[in-house]
Amino acid sequence: MKIYLIDHNQVLSEVKKEFETVNNIEKAERVVLWTDVLPFFQSVVGLAHALDIPVIAVQHGRRGTSRYYPPFSVPIIADKLCVWGRKDKERLVGAGHYEGKIEVVGTTIFSHLKKRKPHKGVNIVFSPEHWDREVEENKKTAEELRKLKGVKIITKIIEGHDRTLYDNPVYSNRADKNHLDVCFKVLSTADLVVGIAEGTFELMAQAMDIPVVIMDEWSPKSFGGDERYKSYQRIISRAAKRSSLKDLVPTIEQQLKNPNELKKERREVVIEDGGVDIKDPLEALKKVIYETTH
Repeated sequence: MKIYLIDHNQVLSEVKKEFETVNNIEKAERVVLWTDVLPFFQSVVGLAHALDIPVIAVQHGRRGTSRYYPPFSVPIIADKLCVWGRKDKERLVGAGHYEGKIEVVGTTIFSHLKKRKPHKGVNIVFSPEHWDREVEENKKTAEELRKLKGVKIITKIIEGHDRTLYDNPVYSNRADKNHLDVCFKVLSTADLVVGIAEGTFELMAQAMDIPVVIMDEWSPKSFGGDERYKSYQRIISRAAKRSSLKDLVPTIEQQLKNPNELKKERREVVIEDGGVDIKDPLEALKKVIYETTH
């Protein structure tokens, strides 16, 4: 089968290997996209549908369905939306989206998962928020982490981050094939992850049974000039420890002493948000691609 495919975050890199990809939509039998909510992708969906070609959108990150909810409430215009876990489907249906369009398929990102490695000392991995600019929450958290004694701070950054702001930055670009491998390699020697938001990197950590602490002080702000982001509700699961900036150091120290406190919750959330209970996510996604009609 010939498909027209646009990837992001390497969530479709394994799928791409299974099909013949084409650069001309008119030659495609299916269109597979990482989103159907942004203007360019909406035009791609419109063109595909005008040609009677089915379109499958695929969740591109842990919170990659956010624009289907208020304050955005963008409709699902793809013929199918493939999400990672059952919680994503439950939230979408709860927000009024048609259940028949939503398929739970898991994600292939965990095929890159690496085993945790023994190492000397204590490694804290900081995962700054990625926004349309560097945000104060990232800078303040980086400064607070420097107050920790006897640990090594490693910062996992991506495109858009200013590496000069962070300690021991490890960089990967989400457009590069090695992005997921770099992320899991960093996590393989992590004792704890600190984030500003509980996103895909934090889910990877939870899948590896690594404690996650979220610095839960976020000042609402626009993104790309879109003021609606100021009222967007950020989701933090029960598998992460919330902390104010003031209490961040003692919270990290408490979690290092009690790494199994949220072990059960981590195990549950990677099923709910990551769909790791699905035996073969690649085959599940391929099945949707083959069977979807317009």
